[in-house]
Amino acid sequence: MRRGFKTQAEKLALRHRSAFGVEPHEKINPKAFLESIGLVVWKPEDIPGISPDSLKQLMQSDPDAWSGVTVREGPHTAIIVNSVHPPTRQASTLMHEWAHIELRHKPSRADRSVGGLLLLSDYPAEIEEEADWLAGCILAPREGLLHLCSRGLKANQVAVHYGISLQMSNWRIGKTGVMRQLGIR
Repeated sequence: MRRGFKTQAEKLALRHRSAFGVEPHEKINPKAFLESIGLVVWKPEDIPGISPDSLKQLMQSDPDAWSGVTVREGPHTAIIVNSVHPPTRQASTLMHEWAHIELRHKPSRADRSVGGLLLLSDYPAEIEEEADWLAGCILAPREGLLHLCSRGLKANQVAVHYGISLQMSNWRIGKTGVMRQLGIR
């Protein structure tokens, strides 16, 4: 990641959370947050005109092949999230897709669907790392993690509190250094 990005992302996430009325130690509702900034959030079954065969492919035949996708049509942007995944994974996916939009990431590849929709995909690894980091910052900000961990919450409790996976909770707690700051091993 580029120098200073992690600090920049923490500040950016806190600004967005504050504007949405959510404190660093509080859970954010990804769908409500995204809709509040003008993005459309769909599950595959919400996509207008999706064929039953396409829906079956996405939801039954190969649900582990994808997590989310951003689609732009004119001035509108929609994030489609895999509704077969657990809610914790959906939260992470939604915020990851938002991070790409927020950071104005340019994909290496963009495809057009048969209907003419622009599908953005294939970001370079460094760009994916930035989106992962910003998604983690908005879901579980360092300031909030420090608050919760100082009160004795463990990673599994933090995960439940924020509505994130245990893997995301462990990753954020470990990467932000809050336990080291608190002198906890």
